[in-house]
Amino acid sequence: MEPALGRIWLRLPFVVMAVVCFVLFLGGPLAVAVAVLLMAPVNVSVWVASGCVIFVAALGYAMSSSYQWVEIRGDVIRGRKLLTRKVVERRVGDIIRVLPLNSAAMGPIANAVMDAAMKTSNRGYELRFRDGLKIGLVRGDMAGLEEFVEVLRKQMGERWAAVTG
Repeated sequence: MEPALGRIWLRLPFVVMAVVCFVLFLGGPLAVAVAVLLMAPVNVSVWVASGCVIFVAALGYAMSSSYQWVEIRGDVIRGRKLLTRKVVERRVGDIIRVLPLNSAAMGPIANAVMDAAMKTSNRGYELRFRDGLKIGLVRGDMAGLEEFVEVLRKQMGERWAAVTG
């Protein structure tokens, strides 16, 4: 296997925070569901346990889009999902859009503060593929972003302007 040309990875503090959040927000409600099922009356425990399971399923789904690392090897982009540990592979040629990350949900003042704190208005990129897969590359969370994007730009050649424009 040829060496990776570009690699971006989740910084260690964010890995630690993710593990703690996985345990608290996924394991905690499941433990509550089990405890309630064992100790509370059935007419209460079924509703509480169902709510906990629905909460865990929704949060797990939201957390499952995070990547531990993303790399380019030849004309293939590979990434390992943080929660499921699944390795996802797509061809560089399957990228249809490279969009800058922005915070539309935040107001102009909050965005200005965030831009000043990060010393840039570019918070990262979202890679969109033909099959609908999206990979978020977040500047604050991941190390090696600039080098990775430069390798991707070279790999895509003239297509770069078309997918970023």
